Amino acid sequence: MKKKHILLFLVVLLLALAIPASATQYNPPWAHNYGFLYPNLDTRSSATYAANQQSIIGYNSYNCHNSGAYIGFSNIKDDAVFFFYGHGGGDRDSPGGTLAFFNGTISYILAEDRGFYYPNADQYFLSSTTTELNDILIAVYLACYSGKDSAYLGNLVETSYQKGVDNVIGFERTIYHPYAGYWSDRFWYRCLYGQMGNPQSFRSAASGAISDVVIQYGDLYGLQYAYSKFSYPYNYLNPARYGVV
Repeated sequence: MKKKHILLFLVVLLLALAIPASATQYNPPWAHNYGFLYPNLDTRSSATYAANQQSIIGYNSYNCHNSGAYIGFSNIKDDAVFFFYGHGGGDRDSPGGTLAFFNGTISYILAEDRGFYYPNADQYFLSSTTTELNDILIAVYLACYSGKDSAYLGNLVETSYQKGVDNVIGFERTIYHPYAGYWSDRFWYRCLYGQMGNPQSFRSAASGAISDVVIQYGDLYGLQYAYSKFSYPYNYLNPARYGVV
């Protein structure tokens, strides 16, 4: 091989190593919304409402009722929007870091692999991803302790943000149904229409939806303990920005 060909090969190889691969791109972008019929809780209508609102603005949106964690973990790697409304929790001595999927049996998406495992259950760790989450515009974890750090499982919001998710919303304490569902409906509505017909940023929509809960029900119901990470300027529900990493 000639010297200049060798040099060209080395340059191409170095560039390939230096540029991380992004997640698979879809047009229109994917949005998956997870709701569940647990034995003590039904969140499916909120997932359906979220999917309907996202489709209005141009997402290829799905309401995924009663999915297992394997489905959620597979889809999140190609999502622009990820929404989960269900049970969180974690180890009872250190709650946090957990999304509990339910399709007749419980399975989990967890923040970090710190050596804690649920016995006899499928479980998947966001910390095991590399660049797959880079294309996610927003992840909403509407679950108890989804924004709280667990000594055993990490923090879903922090791990997601560190892995490249542009905007993440979780909650540090217990939240209550159906008030959390009303917050969700108002959040997605505000992302499209705000109060005066103009889209609101994720930050404004999230805080405005809390105010809507208070106006409607007279209390905060734990929603004031939102823990979020927002990135500018990628903080509007706009599918045109999909693919920006």
